[in-house]
Amino acid sequence: MSYFYDSDANGCDTKDRKLVLSGQNNSENSAMAGAPRFSIVVLTYARDFLLEEVLGRLKDHDGGRQDYEVLLVDNNVDAADRQRLLDQFPSARYFGDGINRGVSARNIGIDAARGDYVLVVDDDVLMETPDYLTRFERYFEAEPKLGCISTRKRVRGETRRRVDLIPHTRKDVDLEDSFLTFRFVGGCVGFRRETLHQVGGFYPEFFYGIEEIELAFRIIDGGWKIRYVPDIRVEELEHPAGRKPKRQSQTDRLSNKYIMTWMHMPFPENVLNYVLFTPYLFYRVKGEVSVGKAAMRFLSWLRRDDRPKRKPLSAAAQAYIRECGGSLWR
Repeated sequence: MSYFYDSDANGCDTKDRKLVLSGQNNSENSAMAGAPRFSIVVLTYARDFLLEEVLGRLKDHDGGRQDYEVLLVDNNVDAADRQRLLDQFPSARYFGDGINRGVSARNIGIDAARGDYVLVVDDDVLMETPDYLTRFERYFEAEPKLGCISTRKRVRGETRRRVDLIPHTRKDVDLEDSFLTFRFVGGCVGFRRETLHQVGGFYPEFFYGIEEIELAFRIIDGGWKIRYVPDIRVEELEHPAGRKPKRQSQTDRLSNKYIMTWMHMPFPENVLNYVLFTPYLFYRVKGEVSVGKAAMRFLSWLRRDDRPKRKPLSAAAQAYIRECGGSLWR
């Protein structure tokens, strides 16, 4: 199963995608003699006022390393010059064609990545750890079957414990300790490139929402592990720019949840999820979701001939979730 975009040798759509390389950072002028150790994929949309700081933080906290590339995937529909922001990096590439593909556009950068490890960063997430690349590297090197690293994320201005930022179904886990898990939280996450090439990237039909859980299921089903680490820290601004209205985004999340449940959850956990998650979400977002519209989207998707086949989690993946102290149905 592959969820990468069809691409040419440059990692771009052959039909209409234009690849623009930052002039001083192309392959001829790269500071690296060979392939980079890291590829950092940054997806941006409607946040130019934040993007420069996000990229600047990545550069300022790279620990002086030169063995990485930055791949900026531009979902904006305008023709503004954003590739100039890449001049500060040892190697960088820009991908933009004026089409907003949602969160699955990350696959464009993932498909083009040359590094052993791929970091996926959002354009409103600020790196706080000075030697983040070295820390990612140490964790991956210590565990050969570690496919994904979920970082410690806080939201600016928040003082309460945000359960949605905890990569586990148990929300009482100790976030000061590292632990194996079966989910990851987006914003700043690291992948072993070999893992993504085996299980595929983000599901391209999820414009927004549930894409992390769906990919996490495929990662553990492929025999890989996911680890939460508390010492790589980022700050998310949760800026409203570029986001859909709450009711629309929550409806997207619910329909995607129905799809993800059908694709990956075993019986009877899938039934429990359908029955219990809908009222839970409705209560949590205070009614700001259209259950009927989400259900209709799911049923329309289910009737399609080109949808993925149902592939419930393997017995080994289910055992791994239980070993991590998690619940299958949530």
